[in-house]
Amino acid sequence: MSLSPSVASGKPIMPIRYRPSPQEGQCIRYRLRLAGKKLVDVSRKFELHDTITGKIIYGKRRSARIESEIARILGKASWNDVVLEARSEVQKKPVKVILQEMEEKKQVASKTSRGRMADYIKRDAASSNTRRGA
Repeated sequence: MSLSPSVASGKPIMPIRYRPSPQEGQCIRYRLRLAGKKLVDVSRKFELHDTITGKIIYGKRRSARIESEIARILGKASWNDVVLEARSEVQKKPVKVILQEMEEKKQVASKTSRGRMADYIKRDAASSNTRRGA
């Protein structure tokens, strides 16, 4: 039995929560209204200011409590499911395609960051060699 890297190191890796764009926030707001809830209702449940839920669904702030409450109201398993569904509606693409594009983008970013780090190490090694010789 093999352990995942997060378990083997002893530190759990926190799952990434997606941040919705303003257009996706409008879609989430629309879904809440269809479910018979207002943004104010969600905020008041946690005794927070009325505008906080709006800031969260538009991606300006984060709150795990409110995100999970919105997911519960909409009948989704997690906040990421809510955001992916909204993203799918906004972009007019299936969720599978969006996830695939996100994964490809992540791989490209990883490759470019590794390439930049390798360039930095080479430059640092070259500059330290010239300093020693001087």
